[in-house]
Parts: sequence; structure tokens; C-alpha cells
Amino acid sequence: MRRVGWWLHRVSVLGLASVISCGAFAEPLNGSALEKAREFIRAKHFAQAIAVLQQTLAGGSSIPNADTLELFGEALAKGGRFQQARLALQDYLRFFPKGEGAARVKMLLGTLPPETAPPLPQMATINQINPDETAWSMTGSLSSYFIRDDSYNTAKDISTAPNATADPDSHRLHQNTFLTTFDQLIFIKHPYAKTKIKITGMDEHRMRPGEVNSDQYGLSQAYVETSFDTLDLSVRIGRQNRNAGGVLGRFDGALVSWQMNQMLRFNAVAGSANISRFDAPLKDGRFFAGASVDLRLIPNLDVSLFAIQQNVRSLLDRRAVGGEFRYFNKNLSLLGMVDYDVHFNRFNAGTLSTSYTFDDGSVVAASFDHRRVPYLASFNALQGQPFLTLYDMLKFRSEDDVRRFAIDRTPYFQSAMMSYTRPLSEKLSINLDVTTTYVSGTLPSGGVDGTNPLGREYYLSGQLIANGIFTPGDLYTGALRFARLADSYVYFIDLDARYPLSEQFRVSPRLRLGYREGRNAPLRETTVLPSLLFDYFVTKNLAIEAEIATKWIDSAAGNFRGQTRDTFFTLGLRSDFSSDGTARCAGRLTPCLAGLFAPARTPDRVEPVDRKEPAVPPWISSVFMFEVGARYWLGRSRTAYDYFADDTPTLKVSTLSYDRLVAQSGEVFFRADAQEGLLRNMFLKGYIDTGFLRSGRLVDRDYPLGGLGSLTQSVAAGRSFSGTIDLGYNIYADERLRLGAFFGWQSWVDSIDANGCVQRGLGAICIPSVPASVRMVSERDHFKSFRVGAALDVALASGLSWSSEFALASTYHRATDTHYFTFGADPAKGRGGGFEAQTGLKYALTERISLGAGLRWRHQEDQSLDMYGQLLSYRVDRFGAFAQASYRFGWGDLFGRE
Repeated sequence: MRRVGWWLHRVSVLGLASVISCGAFAEPLNGSALEKAREFIRAKHFAQAIAVLQQTLAGGSSIPNADTLELFGEALAKGGRFQQARLALQDYLRFFPKGEGAARVKMLLGTLPPETAPPLPQMATINQINPDETAWSMTGSLSSYFIRDDSYNTAKDISTAPNATADPDSHRLHQNTFLTTFDQLIFIKHPYAKTKIKITGMDEHRMRPGEVNSDQYGLSQAYVETSFDTLDLSVRIGRQNRNAGGVLGRFDGALVSWQMNQMLRFNAVAGSANISRFDAPLKDGRFFAGASVDLRLIPNLDVSLFAIQQNVRSLLDRRAVGGEFRYFNKNLSLLGMVDYDVHFNRFNAGTLSTSYTFDDGSVVAASFDHRRVPYLASFNALQGQPFLTLYDMLKFRSEDDVRRFAIDRTPYFQSAMMSYTRPLSEKLSINLDVTTTYVSGTLPSGGVDGTNPLGREYYLSGQLIANGIFTPGDLYTGALRFARLADSYVYFIDLDARYPLSEQFRVSPRLRLGYREGRNAPLRETTVLPSLLFDYFVTKNLAIEAEIATKWIDSAAGNFRGQTRDTFFTLGLRSDFSSDGTARCAGRLTPCLAGLFAPARTPDRVEPVDRKEPAVPPWISSVFMFEVGARYWLGRSRTAYDYFADDTPTLKVSTLSYDRLVAQSGEVFFRADAQEGLLRNMFLKGYIDTGFLRSGRLVDRDYPLGGLGSLTQSVAAGRSFSGTIDLGYNIYADERLRLGAFFGWQSWVDSIDANGCVQRGLGAICIPSVPASVRMVSERDHFKSFRVGAALDVALASGLSWSSEFALASTYHRATDTHYFTFGADPAKGRGGGFEAQTGLKYALTERISLGAGLRWRHQEDQSLDMYGQLLSYRVDRFGAFAQASYRFGWGDLFGRE
């Protein structure tokens, strides 16, 4: 997906060009791009800070990240680019009017020159908060995309240099996939402590025929970080990223930092490396622990020294020492790092990057990188070996063998880069860069063949960037790229444009033309890749995106001629939300941090304050509103599955269908909405139901396999139980309409028995007939589902309202099919998906009591494998009507109001 924020037209051409010149800083030494940019700002190296932040924003979503956009505006303002700063800060207020940084942004706008931005009213800062109050803010996003095929964007571009430190998931392809992502950032600030909670996750639901495990859940980040200002101590726990102190990117664990004074900081870290966001915590049993010390030797020079060790259970995996340094002055930046493994006596990595900014705004940057890929570790010895763990390998090999195999399996990667960026005018800039890379081979050992080195490769590119040429907001880029690969020459032309047809609607056409020619073999390949991206903002927080692309490749290699014609399509919806406020000290829910960390205060006397009392805010009857009720549900149910001869849907053996079941159930439901405070606009809802399945039948059809088939029928009845819990956020709410998005969990259990047996077709299994008093077959199904959905409530008239909700489910299914007179119990398990849709009308008899009626349809389908390795294809449907009665009430003021 090529999602770039519509506001990019507001960025200066110099800032956009500087992104490319600072490619050396793509891997920040101290954690993230934001931390890198803050380092540049503290060193007053604003051009580099702008470049790093611009790169982050350009690679993000249609609605920019709040922290990044705020810091970007700050860097522009401090760098003297007041017009661009004003536009960036105004964009922040447009997207996040109640964001955590809104007060700071308004204050910064007020300090800009009057001709650039008129001063705005200032809001209270954190220092003005009552010691017994806590300021909080919450921002986040929920998006869902259907991706027909995104290989045109995510596949590695052979005309650009490889990145040895890229996320393994960065080139992950999606085909016929629903990709749902959730991101939430919560700040809780008190004069004596600050807490940040960050969660970023996703679900990939693949719709490929015959695929059993069609869902994958991943967490990129999930951590809680608290900083205690008076103690100069910070603690971060959870899944997080760190590229300093010998830590290599994402890990599950804890980081503790203590700032002893302005010159000295100590850090301790422990956890388990996390290679992919889809990996479970502690997947490979590899644990590490390390410590580092940060030194500020002179005002512009920071130095860090570290030591770290990693084990696979009790076996030594990696033991390294190293250091980092960062130097900044007005024009020059210099960064370096070295990592040496004392267990293998080999260098793991050495990097050096620098940039210089001239008075005319031109930037020259260079970098050198030499590293092992992956880093040296005993775990690398398993490559190509018939062992799952190092413990298995050590039963047949010595520790010296493991050490030697690990070195032989680990190649090294070298790269060197130099770039030059120059603004030609207010609307034009150019960028030139050259990169060379080398990847070594590996040695044969332990029965594993070696690999040949890839050799020296070269990459050259030039780019022209223009904005504001025809209309405010347009942006155009043109690039020429050349690559001398080990086996071929590659030439590419890349033309890209972004044109706003209105403030809400933008089109972005792109055309890529490529030609590849073999160096040592006859190869000719031509590539044409046009694409068109549409962005439409329904509201400032709700965006629709669609992109269509096609790829034409004609190739000739010797006597072979080939053609490839592919079409790619992506359609998605993204919603961003934010909220903020203050919370009163309320014991367990809002700890009284002032009493824990504040200096002692003696109330000698209180100085009178001459101030005007604020107007009383509109009264809200309660912070939390609850609705609880009961439903009676009546409908039809059907459970059916096809049984196949092996683990593929090739040869069907039989079909069992439990149908015509009358479903009756009683249900208790609730919904709680937060109207104010820390949880404002969030809601929690759920239900539990239990009931009976009656008056149904089982039709069992066996298909002929070398003989006659069979068709039998039995009487079916059973019981059902389900429960659902959902957490959501109201994206939009007014007096007549409320729209919310939610995610949650559902557990659904059905137990059906089939009694008796009558022969209805060929065969003689049930001749003579078996009476209905004899149990023949039982089916037990347990569906556990993760749900994502939306809920809509509309006020139609006085007292009358209509509600509807729809949820998509990703399901794990466990089933047991028991045939009492043949093979007995046959357990199976698998994954699939489904949905639940509900709609209804409700009439309020009084302010608190309501009656209603509606319809509900629940559908599940999945592919499961049984104990014999045979495939079962399940389909379950339940639909019908319900009647309900509910009661509404409020729960008092647990949180203070703004």
C-alpha cells in the first residue's frame, strides 16, 4: 500500500529532499526516528531533524502520527522555516484538536512571527495542573484493507540498494488478504511522573482456497513506559524496539534507565529477541541481558559503552561488547558504532555516518557499514542441519563444532553511501546519491554446502522534486536509477505525482519504467508498472483509500520468451481517534502521585488569588451510562461439514448436515459507555446466552469409493452456549447518530446428538431402522473467535431508535465427531472465519425502560484436520429473531471533568 499523507504538499522542498540525503540515519542508534530527531534538535542540527522526521512522515499513513507531526513543526520553527512550521502545526490542530500536544502546539504557534501566524489563545500547561490531578491523552487508529495483491509495492525493488537492518516483515506480500491494524498511544502526565502506553497490532486474514491456518495475529509494539522525574528514572516493559546498547531491534522484555547527572546515565536491559511481529513471546527460548552507560564528555559529544550476553536456555549464544558515539555541531553530525563478539572473537558490526549542512541549505551525507548478517550467534549453526534445537545438535556435535559452524553460516555485508541534496528554488530541489554493497559467501562445513559471494554491486540515482507548481498542494517527483548487479544492469525511470482535486479528495498517479540487461548471459527484460491511488477524507478522522495498478513484464533469455501480466488492487478504510482531559485523584483508579513523589509542602498560609471563576460546564448526568437487559431468541440452526479422503479438498468421502434445528435461547446483555474522563467515547459491551436446539435432523451422505454410497437420516437435538465481550470507541456521536468501532472475543459451543437411523438412499447401514431411543452420533463444536466490527445507532423519532452492528470474526475451531457404532471419537481442529450481523428497533417506554425486537445472523466456516490427517470443511449458520427488554442507568463521577 502506498499511503502518504495528503498534507505532504505543505512540506518545504528542501525538507523532502533532505530525507534522501540522510539515508544513513534510517537505523537510529538510540531507538527510533523520533529519538534520533530529538537528538538533532538538542544539538541544534535542525536540517537533519527535519530530514529524519520527513522520512518518517512520508512512509506513514494518510493521517500522520501526532508525535511526529508536532516534532516536525517544532524542528521547522527552530530551523527558521516559519511558513512550513505554521502549516505543519495547523495540520496537527486539524487532525488532533484535543491531542496530548495541542496545548504545546498552540503555544508554539503563538511564538511564531506575527506575519506568519497570529498568536492563538494559550492553554494550561502541565505545570499548571493541580498536584492531585493527572493530565491524559489518547490517540489511535483502526484500519482495515482488502489487498488483492500488493507485490508491486512490497516486493524488493532491485534498482535500490539492499538494507541489511530492514524489518523481516517489511517485504511481506499480501494476496487476497484482509489486513486489519490497530494502533493506540496513551499518555498520562503528572508533575512528578509520566506514563506512556503503546500498542500496535494487526490481523492478516488470508482467503486462499484450502488453507487451514488462514489467520495470523501480530504485535509490533505493546509496552508501558513510566518516567519518574524526581528520581530521574524510567522503566519500559513489554514488546519494544531498541537499537542501542547491543540490542538488535525488537524484543520482549524490560529496559531501565537512570540519569545520575547531566553527564552520566546507566541502562539495564533484559528480554528475548523478537524477529517477526507474528512470533509469540520467548519463541526460541533465547534470552539476553545487558548493561550500558551513556557519557556526555563535552557539550556536543555523547559516548555509550555496553556489554550484552544472550543464551539459548543454558547454552551461550552471543556475548558482545561495544560502543557508540554521537557528535553534533551547527553544521556537522558524526555517528559511529562498533560491536565485537568476545565468544567468537569476531567483529559483528562497525558503522560510521556523517553529514554536513552548508549555509545555502545543501547537505552532503556519507555512511559506511560493515556487519554480519545476521549477527554472530550459536543459533546460526542450525542452518542446514537436521536438528530443531542446539541441544539436539550437541548430542552429535561438540561445542567447538557448533562455534565453527556458526561462523561458517554467517556472511558479512558491506555498504558505502554518499549523497548530495540541494534546493534549486522555493519549489524545486535535487538529490544525487551513489551506493555500493558487497555480500560475502559462506564456507562449507558440517555437511552443509557453502554459498558464493554476491560480489560488488553499485547503485546510482538522481531525483528532482517539485511542489506547488500548478495548485497549492500538488507534489511531483521524477527519478532516474541505475544498478550494476552481480548478474545484470538495471535502468529505471520513476514518475510520481500527487494532485489534490479538493481538500478531501486527492489522486496520485505513478509510472515506473524498467529495463534489465544480463551481464554474463543473454537477458533482456522490460517492465512497465502504472498505478493510481485515490485518497478521500470522509471526515478529518475517517479516510478511504483505493489503489489499482498493473504490471507488464516482457523477458527474453536465450531462446526463452516470456510475458507477465498482473493486476493489483487495494481498498481500505482508516479511522483515527483522539481524546484528552484531566483525572481527579481517586485512589485506585487515579493514584495520588503528589503524595508519593511531591516535595513536602507546609500550608503556612494561602495567598489569595484574584481570578475570575470559570463558567460552569454543561452538566452530564453521569460519567458512565449502562444498559442491561434480557433477550429471547428464536430461529433456525444448521451445522454441516464435508469430510475428505486426505488433507486436500480433492476427494470427498461424506457429508454430514445437522439442519432444520429450531434454536431457542435466553440471553443477558449489557453495554457501558464512558461519557467523560480518561475513557471518554469508549464502550464495553457483551452478552451471554444459553439455550436448546430441537426438532432437527442429521442427514449423513457417504459417497461411493469403490462401492455403493449411502444416505441415512437421524433425529437431532442439542444445547448451545455462547458469550461475547467487545471493547470499542465511538468514532462519531451526536444527538441523533452514534457510530462506533470495536474489537473483542467470542466463545460459542454447540453440542448436538443424533438418535436413531433410517435408510433414505442406497446402502444398508440402517436396515433395519434403528429406533430413536438409541444415540448414534454426537457432534461437539467450540468456536473461539477474535472479532472486529462496527456498531450504528440512529434516533428515528421520539423514543424510537434503530441499531445495527456487524462483526467479522477470525476463528479457531475445535470439534469432536463421535460415531458410537463405528470408529468412535474423532477430534479435529482448524481455523477459519465468519461474521455476525444484527439489526433491531427499540422503543423507550420511559427514560430508563425500553422494549425492542430485531434479527440476528451468525455464520462460521473453517477448514479443520482430524486425528487421521483428513480435511473437514465446516459451515455453520444460525439466524432468527429476538425480543428484548432493557434498563438504563448511570454511575457517578469517578473522574473529574475538564
